[in-house]
Amino acid sequence: MESEDIKNKGSDIIGSFAENIENNLNYYFGSKIGAVYNFGKEIYFEAGYENLFSIIDSLKNKADFNFNILSSIKYKEASNFLLISLFSYEKSMTLNIRVRNSISYLKFDFKNITSSIKKFFDVSEYYSDRDYIKDINNDLIIFSQTPETLDTFDIYLSLNDNLIKDAYLCDEISRYNSSIIFKSMEINKLISMLNNMDYKAGIYPELCFCLGIESLLQIKLPKRAVYIRMLLCELFRVACHLSYIVSMSLVLGNTAAFNYTLTEKEKILSIIELITGSRVIPNFMRIGGVKKDIEENILDSLHKLIPHLYKGIKKIEDIFLSDVVMLEKLKNVGTADSKSAKASGITGPNLRASGIRYDLRKTSNYLLYKNIAFTVPLGRIGDNFDRLTIRFKEVYQSLKIISELIESMPLGAVGKMINPASLELYPTPIISTVECPHGIFKLFIEIKENRDIEIIPIGPTKNNMILCEKTLSNCSFDELLAVVSSFGIESAEMY
Repeated sequence: MESEDIKNKGSDIIGSFAENIENNLNYYFGSKIGAVYNFGKEIYFEAGYENLFSIIDSLKNKADFNFNILSSIKYKEASNFLLISLFSYEKSMTLNIRVRNSISYLKFDFKNITSSIKKFFDVSEYYSDRDYIKDINNDLIIFSQTPETLDTFDIYLSLNDNLIKDAYLCDEISRYNSSIIFKSMEINKLISMLNNMDYKAGIYPELCFCLGIESLLQIKLPKRAVYIRMLLCELFRVACHLSYIVSMSLVLGNTAAFNYTLTEKEKILSIIELITGSRVIPNFMRIGGVKKDIEENILDSLHKLIPHLYKGIKKIEDIFLSDVVMLEKLKNVGTADSKSAKASGITGPNLRASGIRYDLRKTSNYLLYKNIAFTVPLGRIGDNFDRLTIRFKEVYQSLKIISELIESMPLGAVGKMINPASLELYPTPIISTVECPHGIFKLFIEIKENRDIEIIPIGPTKNNMILCEKTLSNCSFDELLAVVSSFGIESAEMY
């Protein structure tokens, strides 16, 4: 197994990396690019279409850059928005290129762009319109099904007897509108609407937006507010991973694991409801802090519940580990090695299942996770078994983090006295990222001259779908549903 270990970097090292890259961008490209915006682990600049491919060539191949992973291509035809993101594991940073046409009203020939980018990154073909594959991979068509990880797309297969030669996951039924634009909307109402971007972990889009605005305005949060944010993030991480285990139990046909997991998930959702007033739409983050404090009796109840949660979830894991039939469907099935995982640009637990240690909570100055002791679990070979067990291990680590947060929770305020309507938001782009349960979730936020706010979400789902399609090749048809479910692809993230 090839194991990659991205070491924990202090904020000073991250800042130095970002500053060096910013200087190199200006040195190599000069007037070919617009102003460079440094957001720590995310760097943003604009470039004309006529210079795009020479810039990408340099960014990938020059030693001063070495951004050799295509992280995402986001194209919104309605607003003529094109954002290309390149990632470097060595630098643990992302370069975001906003592409501009020399004549603003001209639309991009997106098919030609992805075809040209394929000269540098093979994976670019997955971002183009691939509906023509329906006519090629039509030996068997499986329409979206009941388990949540299978209700996102239709599956088109090309088969050789019982062997899958090629697979196409068509997400047409789950695609959102072209962009999400909020015009002069009251910010707290905007926050409440962002939850829809992740219906299983709605706290993360809220957090991502608030972190972006707070960074722009250089707002320093009370320490208790940060701890409460972290506590809620870990509660939602546990709930989300338990939802994944519920789906896997259903697909693998184990009723006992299915029922036990629903019981433990209910306990977590009840705590989330006590804190936020809702199980799905928390609407709890605010610019400068959180909506309200957590009562001490709720913290005490949660602290007492943690050992019982650990025992209950460990019992569920033991069911999986002791069931020979389930293990046959998990071990050495759907293997995605570290090279394929990196090339697909995936993040989150699926990446770590392939043996690559990368977690924003460890690699950036993200909230106050640097003050909390926890480990980042790794898989061995990236098969179904690793993708499942990595969720169990992350649940245990989240419970450990929650326990430590409760024990060290400082006293004090939980927010700043900020009137959102009075915030002085000047025209600027903002890129904000968080480590959500499915991978890295990113918001591109553009504040317009008239204070309109345009938000483009960039989630981890597309990358998971890319790797899933690659992994399905040469799998047997009997392994199909287990492999697809093991990637945990969620419909709410199809933007």
